[in-house]
Amino acid sequence: MDFEKFWCNSSSSTLNRLIAIANFLKLHQPLWRAHVVEFFQEKLWEKVDPRWLACLQAATVKDWLLLPSGIAQDDWLSSLKEFVRTAHSLALQRQPKTVTNALSEMLAVPIGSVLAQGMSAKKRHEIAALSSLVANVAKSTETTNVIDVGAGQGYLGLVLSFEYRMAVVAVDACAHHSNVTNERATRIEKHYNAQLHKTQQVGVDYSSKDLCVPRTVTCCVGSGEMHTALASLMLALHNQSQESEEPMLSTSDHNCINKHPSHLKERRSSTQDVAAVLAGLHACGDLSATMLRTFLECKEVKAVINVGCCYNLLTEECSSTTGETTKDSMSGFPLSKGVRHLGLHLGKNGRDLACQSAERWRDDLPESALRNFESHAFRAALQLILLQFYPETVIANPSVGRIGKARRRRQQAAHRQVTAIPTNQQSSSGENQASESCSQTSTSTHASNAKSLGEGAESPLSLPILSSGRNWGTTNHMMTTAAAFEEYTRSALQRLNLPMISKHDFTSVWESVAPYMDFVGPFWSLRAVLAPVLESYILLDRLLYLEEHTQNNSSTTGQITAELVPLFEPSVSPRNMVIIACRQDPH
Repeated sequence: MDFEKFWCNSSSSTLNRLIAIANFLKLHQPLWRAHVVEFFQEKLWEKVDPRWLACLQAATVKDWLLLPSGIAQDDWLSSLKEFVRTAHSLALQRQPKTVTNALSEMLAVPIGSVLAQGMSAKKRHEIAALSSLVANVAKSTETTNVIDVGAGQGYLGLVLSFEYRMAVVAVDACAHHSNVTNERATRIEKHYNAQLHKTQQVGVDYSSKDLCVPRTVTCCVGSGEMHTALASLMLALHNQSQESEEPMLSTSDHNCINKHPSHLKERRSSTQDVAAVLAGLHACGDLSATMLRTFLECKEVKAVINVGCCYNLLTEECSSTTGETTKDSMSGFPLSKGVRHLGLHLGKNGRDLACQSAERWRDDLPESALRNFESHAFRAALQLILLQFYPETVIANPSVGRIGKARRRRQQAAHRQVTAIPTNQQSSSGENQASESCSQTSTSTHASNAKSLGEGAESPLSLPILSSGRNWGTTNHMMTTAAAFEEYTRSALQRLNLPMISKHDFTSVWESVAPYMDFVGPFWSLRAVLAPVLESYILLDRLLYLEEHTQNNSSTTGQITAELVPLFEPSVSPRNMVIIACRQDPH
């Protein structure tokens, strides 16, 4: 497989690209700083060129879904086309194309059925590619030790252990995940021992000692001084390399994340002969930043391989235009001095938007997208009700959560039965086919998480399946949508233990927002154009952070090379960018 490399050759070229992105984002802050609940309250459609909205209102829903992929229609305004195409050119291109140094010798070992048990097709694709990459990097850095950070149920560590014969310490904050990893390791070890016994019977001499079973550690590794926990795990690898039978970490050691680095000096003195690779598949939030810091500060870590995710969970510091830190210097973003100096604070809305996937937008069904746009509209209209009739509730910032999910699925099933009956008018584009699950689409900024009313978009609570096409302006559809919104509102208010407003008050609020429903889809589609740009800004900040330290500290940390490449197929795994950094010790 070929891979396109995003190695900017120097910190200056990386910074120049970041500056270009920052300047572009500053021009369009009303879009990416917007929040779904503010749409009607702040009249967000007025912050967009009305000619752009007119173009999109005349376009198809499928045209909207292609916007985040950089596709604009030829007959649109030149300024709109320039916006879409500029955003696409600034974002990191995610399709694997050109071979990179770290991947040039990569040859994935097929994952057998035993190791693949429990893996989804997506997870299997990710583990096959990442495990091969980790093994190749470990070979190039002359180490067989891996710390799997944020290991989850241990899929990566188990493949590295049993297929690549590497010594793995699997670290996760959840004790249940560690237990699952241990149980799976026991079953897999029995299978491999049986296979080894068969090979010995036919004259091939393999010892069961050749098998490496991952060891698990349960501890929290986050921001702040907590990055010292990863450094302390070098002791665990030292024990494993000495074939120690004692536990990797005792109960008291699980609290090592709260210790100051000076408390670790004595323990690390015995690990100078141990080298390791840090690996993390979709390391959540600040965990990715912690891995990069550990790599730079712990010279025993010869390489770090990090695929990040959950940018919405990053802690973000506020920086002045001079680049001086004004809050916790151990925040997850920004990491580099260059990005701090730019002074562009993304905020929660910007980081939420960075999580969206252009590929998921592109592959979504138009009807599924319409349901998401209407759920955005309902949530924004509900905010007006809360502000007008329950202001104290808005201050308390409660959460509605997911309501009516089972009922919504029944409605979807009923709709599929109805649409299966031939009619005189059928859509040639397939927009009359309901999607399997509205909750799995990504046109909603927060479709997978129930957020607080003041901070995050809610999933649709109990919505009927709408008819195909954008017919929001018809009388029949407006009545249907009004009824759906009333059901949504009743469910939300019941969940919040609030009394229902009168029919007159409900009608008044609905009539005030109904004329602007047609702007919701175009606005949120334009906003999604900036999602790949925002993600690129976060990822390039991490690359620049490594490059800055390479220039400033090469005499003490060794020569460091860093790359940012797309590893997975983005249509399968949207968070597909991997940072690969390797250390060559100073002589």
